[in-house]
Amino acid sequence: MNSNQKPLDFAEIDLSALADEENSSFRELKIPERSAQPEEEKLPFVQALSKEKRFVEQAKAMAERTGEQTAFVPFMSYWPTYEQMNESQRSWYFYWRTEVRNGRFPYTDLSYIFVCLYELIHGVGWESPRQGYEQMMNLWNAYGNRYPKLNDYMAEWVSDFVLVHQLGVPLIGLIERSGAARSGELFDLELGRMLAEDAASMTLEQILTLSDYDVRRSKFYADGGRERMEEYAPQVIALVHSFLQKTTGKGLVDTFYKGTGKKIERYLFRSGVYDAETYGRTFSLRVPELRKCPPLRYYVTQLLRCTENKLRELTGFKGRLRGVTLKSETEALIQRFLEREFAAKKSAVPSISIDPQKLAMLQKDSEDVRSMLTIEDWEGPAYEYGRNEEEGTLVPQPDYGRQEDTVYVEDLKEYGQKESGQRVSEEPACEERCVAWDTSALDEEWTSFAERLGQAHLEALHALKSRSLCSGLDQVAEKYGTMPALLLDEINSAAMETIGDLVIDGEAIADDYIDYFEGLRKTNTGNNSDRKNDP
Repeated sequence: MNSNQKPLDFAEIDLSALADEENSSFRELKIPERSAQPEEEKLPFVQALSKEKRFVEQAKAMAERTGEQTAFVPFMSYWPTYEQMNESQRSWYFYWRTEVRNGRFPYTDLSYIFVCLYELIHGVGWESPRQGYEQMMNLWNAYGNRYPKLNDYMAEWVSDFVLVHQLGVPLIGLIERSGAARSGELFDLELGRMLAEDAASMTLEQILTLSDYDVRRSKFYADGGRERMEEYAPQVIALVHSFLQKTTGKGLVDTFYKGTGKKIERYLFRSGVYDAETYGRTFSLRVPELRKCPPLRYYVTQLLRCTENKLRELTGFKGRLRGVTLKSETEALIQRFLEREFAAKKSAVPSISIDPQKLAMLQKDSEDVRSMLTIEDWEGPAYEYGRNEEEGTLVPQPDYGRQEDTVYVEDLKEYGQKESGQRVSEEPACEERCVAWDTSALDEEWTSFAERLGQAHLEALHALKSRSLCSGLDQVAEKYGTMPALLLDEINSAAMETIGDLVIDGEAIADDYIDYFEGLRKTNTGNNSDRKNDP
C-alpha cells in the first residue's frame, strides 16, 4: 500500500493558558543591574617544551646511564622516545645501549635503534663528531641488513651529520647504500667532487648518469665486454680529465659546465626526532647540476663510445659505433693508453708463491729421508752392480766419481726465493756507470715523476733516448730480471700519476717530451744526486 495516499488526522491543543500560569511568578522578578565588570583571571605563563626538546633534555640527563642484563622486551613506535617506553622497555634499552657502546650488537627492535640514533644526532654519547660518525656507522653496519628500511634513513642522517660537522667524509659511499638518495642533490654534489678530484674511482654506473649513451644495451657489453668497460671507462675519464688540465688548465667540469650551481636549503634529519636549535632547521648547499649540462653529457657520451670502439678493435670484436667526433689527439691518447694496458696484461707472468712453512717442512723431510738412506758405518768404497759381458753375471763395481747430493736443499731454498718474488740479491750494483737524471731545470711534477723511477727505469729511458732499443733495452731488462714491456709500462704508469700523460709512445719516447730527458746521463756512481758527468 502506498503510504502517500493514507489520510492524515490533526489535533489542535492550546498550551498558552498553562504557560501563562506557570510563568506569571517569574515575570514579576527583576534582575539587578551590575555596577562593575568582574576582573578576568590571569593564568601564570609556563614555557611548554616541545617533544623534541623534552627528548634532548632527557637524553642529556641519562647520557651516562648503564643497564644490567635483562630480558628483551619488544618495542614499536612511529616516533620512539623514552616517554613511549614502559619501565621494562627502558631497562632493556639501557642494557642494549651499554652493549652497543662496548662494541656488541645484540638483537633488538628497530625503534630502540632509532632512539639511540636520535641521541647521537644531538651529541649524546660521544666527545668528538668523528666518534659520533663512527658510532652511527657501526649501528648501520650491524643492523642495516636485518632492517632494510633503516638504509634510507641512515643515508640521509649520516650525510647530514657529516655536513653540519664538516668531517670531510666522501658521501658517495653513503649514498650508494640507499636507492632513494641517488637521485637527490647529494648525488649531484658528489658527482662534481669525484670528477674534479678522483674520476678514476667512479663506477661505470655513476658515469652513465652523465651520458646519453647507455653502454649496457650494446652488443659488445652483453657479449663479454662488460668487465672491460667497467674497468677502463673510469680510467679513460680520469685520463682525459688530466689531459685537459695539462693542456688547457681546466678539467672536465670547468671546461663544459659554465654555471655556478643551484643554491638549495637542505632540511636536516628529516623524519626523525630532531631539535632544530641544535644545528638549525636547514643547511645551505650549492649543487652543480651536471646531469642537466648538455655539453658535458655530449662529451662524456663521445668518450664512452670512443672507448668502446677501441676495446672492440683490441679484442677483435666485429662492428664499430658511428658518430664519434672527438679530436684526433684525444682519440690517439685513448688509443695509446688502452694499447699499453692490453700489452701489459699479455706480457704479465703469473706469480708463483712459495709457502715458507711448507718449504721448511720439505727441507726437514728431505734431510730425514737422506739420513735414513745413508749408511754411516760403511767405510769402504761404494759399489754399483754392473754386468760382466764375458760371464753374463752381475758384479759390484766401485763408483769413484759419485758425489753426494749436498746442494739440493740450498738449491731448493734459492728456487723458493726466486719463485716467490724475493730477490736473492739486491738490485745489480753499478759496477761501471749508472744513470742519473738532472731535474733541476724541470718543474715540480717532472721532479716527482723522476723520484718514482728506479735505476732500471732510468737505464731503460736512457736506452730509448740513445736509440738503442733492440740491444740496450733488452740488456737492461735482462739485467734486472724483467721484460722490456713491463719496464715501459711501469714508466708510463708513473707518468700518468704525476704529469698526467704517457711519455713513451710505442717503443720510443714521445716526441713532445724528448727534450725533458736531456738531463738523463750516465754517472760513475748510482747516486741520482750526481748530475755532472757526461751523457
